[in-house]
Amino acid sequence: MASKMPVAIDSTRRKITISMAECSDYESPLECEFCDAKVSFVNGFTREVGDNIISVNPYFRLKTSNTHGSECKYNVEGQVKVIVRESEGNVLTQTESGKFELRLLAVKKAIQKLQDLANKKKNGGSDDQKEIKEKGYIKSGQKLGSYINSALRVLKVRSFCEENADIENLLELVFDGVRLPWKDFYYEDKDYFRCYSNIRKATVTVPIAIIGVIKSVRAIDGEKGKFTVINLAGPYRKTDKKDTLDSVYVSIWSPDVGLFEGYKAGDVLLSFGIFDAAKVTEKPNNSSTSSVRKFRNHDLRLWPISKSQLCKVSG
Repeated sequence: MASKMPVAIDSTRRKITISMAECSDYESPLECEFCDAKVSFVNGFTREVGDNIISVNPYFRLKTSNTHGSECKYNVEGQVKVIVRESEGNVLTQTESGKFELRLLAVKKAIQKLQDLANKKKNGGSDDQKEIKEKGYIKSGQKLGSYINSALRVLKVRSFCEENADIENLLELVFDGVRLPWKDFYYEDKDYFRCYSNIRKATVTVPIAIIGVIKSVRAIDGEKGKFTVINLAGPYRKTDKKDTLDSVYVSIWSPDVGLFEGYKAGDVLLSFGIFDAAKVTEKPNNSSTSSVRKFRNHDLRLWPISKSQLCKVSG
């Protein structure tokens, strides 16, 4: 179990960066920067996501049959243990079997309580009442935000892994006593259609994580004020009708313009929370040169209440 790595050490004990590796400026074999585990270099590449060309950054990876040292920075188990040790409440715990659990119901309740606190703050009464509510909001909000932050730290560890298997045998996801597979919790852009289907079919809302590349960050004037929206690049798929194409859009919305400060097109964004999946809508394609006349849109939308629900990660 290991993370992607930005640096390695070659046989002459030189620190090898990504740019050096791209020029083959190193002496094999390569090792981890912090332990003696053998690693290899993976070149960057591009892939298509809908009508977008996404660049995947190069990285160093652990070689087969190698493991990082127990205290190594890139040892996934070590990283998770640190997060568990530093987390508050019962959102992250270690089981009798030695595995770890992320309790998603506790995180969901924290998100809902933060939303309630925000609504109370917005609809405060007299100045004295507002002051009391403001102090209570800050105190409670910090504690509840720490639950969400612990979950996001675990998700960030997952984002640096190559696949779910690198973490799922170590950390289990539990919602109200029921175990949730990582594939139904952590969604990359290739999984967006399945994510949409799962949310539409679900009888209980569960917090999920979606990671993807930002396509645009836009300011919008709505009927109830100004909003900022982040749109992620999403895939297409063919339908039975030759002139129709399915599309899926993931967007993150907020009336707080400062919430998305620092994010830009091309960034890899990890978002976490209660996503909504709207009914499928149809939209004509205005391109006269395309054989596609109609798009069927599948919209996934998140309204985060805390900055801890979002973070930028390297691709």
